[in-house]
Amino acid sequence: MTASGGTVSSSVSDGLVRLEKESPIISYISGHYPGIGFELISPANYSSENARPEDYRDVLKAVSEESAKTRPDGIIILHGTDTMAYFAQLAVRALGHMKIPFVITGSKIPPDSEGTDAFNNIDFAVKKVTEGDSGVVFSTHSGELAIVPADKVTSPDIYGDYGVWPDSAGTDYSSERYKRAAEAFFASEKLHRIQVIPAAPTPGILEEGFDTVLITCHHSGTADVKLVPKVRKWTAKGIRCFMAPVPRNSNIYESRAMLEQAGCKALPGMPPEGAWAEALIT
Repeated sequence: MTASGGTVSSSVSDGLVRLEKESPIISYISGHYPGIGFELISPANYSSENARPEDYRDVLKAVSEESAKTRPDGIIILHGTDTMAYFAQLAVRALGHMKIPFVITGSKIPPDSEGTDAFNNIDFAVKKVTEGDSGVVFSTHSGELAIVPADKVTSPDIYGDYGVWPDSAGTDYSSERYKRAAEAFFASEKLHRIQVIPAAPTPGILEEGFDTVLITCHHSGTADVKLVPKVRKWTAKGIRCFMAPVPRNSNIYESRAMLEQAGCKALPGMPPEGAWAEALIT
């Protein structure tokens, strides 16, 4: 089990939610599942809304190294809910080659507060990982427990419920390609600097300080054609450009074709969170 911070690793004091050095949930697990052996590692402790790609790398690298040594039957990672979809999409690419079930979960309410979902989420996570399932576990707004595959999970809605991406590409993240990508990702001291350009009118665009661009597209798979000359300039400089989400099976709009012709690579079958993870690790 890995604890990396977030609400599930917090407590409330004078109305303020604070991160603890060790999740209060850990003592619950050790006493509640005497028949299951848990080994805890806590390589980083951060609030998910302030997470950096380096934090994700450090956690996943520690999980990978420990799992390679101990070969557990399953992995449970406690994480903050705000950016859990991004972490999960990166995790499936970084850990998929190990072929060990892993579940990522957290809580919307701190464990020491009334109405917390932390304990139900933990119980369901343990159940799912012992059954060999992988994904993101959470309690829905209606009180049901759910698990979403890590490669299909999208960011939570206003109620904190995660979405399921309907147009999955069915990529094999256990392949040798992703094993090599994960090894390079863990060994890298300097990660890709990604500029994310939102699908919004007149978005602000940086001119320097990045080596990768992710254009998040409109529903049709198109993006602002004013980006075309910028993409052409960036790719000429060796800056990688990606575009997502784009539908796998539909007509291609002219603006998308223009971006691709300028050097932007479409990532079909991936939500924005998955495309971000793809750009970071490959």
